[in-house]
Amino acid sequence: MSAAFDALPAQVAVVDAEGVILETNRAWREFGEDNGLQGDPGSVGDNYLAVCDVADDEGATAAAAGLRAVLAGEKDEFTLEYPCHTPDERRWFLLRIRPLSGDESRALVMHIDVTERREAELRVEARNETLSTVASVLSHDLRNPLNVALGQADHLARHPDTAPETVAEQAGKISNSLERITDIVEDALVLAGDSDRVDVERASLATVARDAWSHVETDNATLHVDADATLLADVSLLTQLFENLFRNAVVHADETPTVTVSVTSDGFFVVDDGPGIPVENHDSVFEVGVSVADSRGGTGMGLAIVQKVAVAHGWDVSLVAPEERDDGASGAYFEVTGVAIDH
Repeated sequence: MSAAFDALPAQVAVVDAEGVILETNRAWREFGEDNGLQGDPGSVGDNYLAVCDVADDEGATAAAAGLRAVLAGEKDEFTLEYPCHTPDERRWFLLRIRPLSGDESRALVMHIDVTERREAELRVEARNETLSTVASVLSHDLRNPLNVALGQADHLARHPDTAPETVAEQAGKISNSLERITDIVEDALVLAGDSDRVDVERASLATVARDAWSHVETDNATLHVDADATLLADVSLLTQLFENLFRNAVVHADETPTVTVSVTSDGFFVVDDGPGIPVENHDSVFEVGVSVADSRGGTGMGLAIVQKVAVAHGWDVSLVAPEERDDGASGAYFEVTGVAIDH
């Protein structure tokens, strides 16, 4: 064995036409020693294909197929990236198999540690997901209070002779909407980060629901809160959850829907009296970009944000099918569970 072969940083083995390991380098032997490999840590004499064949793992099956293809001359090279984690460490390796130069009846099997590169990719993916979450929340949820503020401002501009008390009332609504915009910007950063940052306090479910209703363009819809309870929640984020459920009801239901909020033993629900959501969409309603009402203003973001808020609190949210309910109604019924309720 040459010194150059032994000095390679990757774990390298030479296998014969049957998959039997003929030689391994120092890195291969050291990996075997460090990971408690039984027998010869260099694995010389072991059959690489046999080891892969008995492993109950898709990666091992693919590796065996790749080695056989290279040994048969069907492929010039085979590569496979795979995880190889331990209880204490996350690791990824790149498997590369090539014919041995000058002797195509043998092959080089190389396992290259790519953990550093993979961790860097995961950090980039996490940052991109954070940016995507912030952008999605801002682009979607800012529209509710912004439209309310613009509507009130437009009314004042078109009616300069409005009575002073009405002006004051509408100015108050504009101010409330602008404050809500500030809260949503802060909430977006919370949702994109660690859920430990959720700042909970005791809150009245009915009060939060009614406040959220005031931030949404509800047209001729009606809100009915038939029960109240005190719960621990981040009030601003809970408001955001209600805003999105209300907007979902207004967009998807009939022209004059009634939206009901009530309390359960371990949470609450929001239900409307509209036609409901088609059964074929039930499994995907919380996915980003999924909307069954694109032509009526659906963006596919609202329910994804609802789920994000629930998860941040440690709650579960689900769309309950009509046949699973006692009311017999067909409207969209969203239930949040896992909430500490003080009835």
